[in-house]
Amino acid sequence: MEWIKVMCNILDHRKMKMIRGRPDGDALVLLWLLMLTEAGKCNRGGYLMVSDDYPYTEETLNIQTGISLPTVRLGLDAFAKLGMIDRKDGAIFIKNWRKYQSEDKLEARREKERLRQQRHRAKEREKINALTPPDPVSRDSETLLSRDVTLENRQDKSREEKTTTEQALSLLEGTTFAKISRRDLESLEKRHGSDLLLQFADVAAEMWRRDHADRHNPGGYLHSLCCSLAVPDWYVSFEERLKTSRDRQQPLKAKKAREEEVSHNEAQKIAAMEGLWASLSDEARKGYLEKATADLREKNIPVSPEVNELVAKSNAWDEAQARSHDSAL
Repeated sequence: MEWIKVMCNILDHRKMKMIRGRPDGDALVLLWLLMLTEAGKCNRGGYLMVSDDYPYTEETLNIQTGISLPTVRLGLDAFAKLGMIDRKDGAIFIKNWRKYQSEDKLEARREKERLRQQRHRAKEREKINALTPPDPVSRDSETLLSRDVTLENRQDKSREEKTTTEQALSLLEGTTFAKISRRDLESLEKRHGSDLLLQFADVAAEMWRRDHADRHNPGGYLHSLCCSLAVPDWYVSFEERLKTSRDRQQPLKAKKAREEEVSHNEAQKIAAMEGLWASLSDEARKGYLEKATADLREKNIPVSPEVNELVAKSNAWDEAQARSHDSAL
């Protein structure tokens, strides 16, 4: 955590007044504030931990805060008696940390960001997968499909009517034929008709993608194609290629829809679980946490604040769902 919440009237609290009335009271108040900032730096739900297995000690606090060791010991004893800290399991824990620091909201925000990143990465993977057909295909077919995916995307962006010239330019885009003038295309349309021009514009573009030969006179070459009426054996019409590309993308779209549904349901469950946990009393939470700790130790699973709380929340959620199910019967 980069910052923590501290109430403006913290020094007016009765516990703070009791502490300030003790010997070295001001030093103890400073110790308390420094402990709060250390808990924020540790970011372990209120536990003062150097690492997962190494909790803060009196000596650690002495080093970190610069306050003398006797004063640290005096302060920890006073804080424990006033119910401000807990020292169970050998670790110092700031009581009510999550309540005052709104960590439930922070965790929900982190989870929302994690899910957003997960969806973003899934979309990026789908973009990459869309470029490579899942089934073994020839090199020519792969080139046709990747191009037609681009053409389909371009058509999705704008469904308005286009002239024959504009459609021909779209088919020729990215090839040496793209430098053909609109005037030449209009002339070819008048001479050969719209359907023939569009078909051989597509044939010319696919031929260039196979051999990358430079056509110094694209208008004349396209005219000769239209006159010859010779369609290569390997040529597959744009409509057929587009249908093939859509068929190949269908499983990806279905998979994406399933992943989004799973992510949505997961996010809803997490939000509901967090809401239930926030609604529990401190005593109820403590009971779930203690049970979670016992269950983890029984299964020889390393106990950490994060794992312990996650198990506690899950147990509380499962019990609530079971009660809801029983009441519905």
